[in-house]
Amino acid sequence: MNLLGIRQQFIKFSGRYDLATTAVSEFDTDNGANFFINAGMRFLDRRFYHAKTVGRRFDEVAANTWYLTFQNCRSILAVWCNSDEERWQLTRYDYDTIRNSYPDLVSATDTGEPKFYCPVWVRSIDATDIIAQGAFFNYVKTDDDGTYNGILWMPPTNDSYVIETIGHFNFTDLSTNTEKNYWTTVAPDTLIKAALYQLEVSYRNTEGAKDWLAAITLEGQGMEFDAVEQESNDAYLRE
Repeated sequence: MNLLGIRQQFIKFSGRYDLATTAVSEFDTDNGANFFINAGMRFLDRRFYHAKTVGRRFDEVAANTWYLTFQNCRSILAVWCNSDEERWQLTRYDYDTIRNSYPDLVSATDTGEPKFYCPVWVRSIDATDIIAQGAFFNYVKTDDDGTYNGILWMPPTNDSYVIETIGHFNFTDLSTNTEKNYWTTVAPDTLIKAALYQLEVSYRNTEGAKDWLAAITLEGQGMEFDAVEQESNDAYLRE
């Protein structure tokens, strides 16, 4: 099922025919329904651990690089570095440890293979003077809209590498009728219920919201059980 199919069912179950209009096919033009569908999807992402909760992204970085930013990541679990000859996991430290271990200017610090990393808060209140006294190892994103996370690693790269970031990633909001993702294809009924739950919350209908939440929880727990069973199952090396 795609976003159009989810919206059509959401409209029929909710009776809110005003939240979509018809241009070519039934309810094919959003008029507010997508807001509740995407709110329901974000709710499911945060509430349940499932087979697609953990995601990986791969970013090629150039020499003399020490940070990376990306969107839709709730938490960072591990960072790996790939060269053209080998692959290794970076050791995580907190930001203060890395900052105290590398106190010099960027220009005065030797480059090398990345060994350590830390998550960084990329939100900037005012970065006007961030390099007024020289470029140190820090980073803020001046155009952060609240959706960005980041990592900082040391030492700065001495060559081009591929940085692999493993973490809990949200699915991006659905906007076009043909879009699909895990929730729309594997658990469309759960997504529809989550959208209906968000609609009831907007009404401040406590009893109605509780009913939808109970149904969502029952289905979501099944997904969690599947994910946990797979991860906890003993793995054997076979020749």
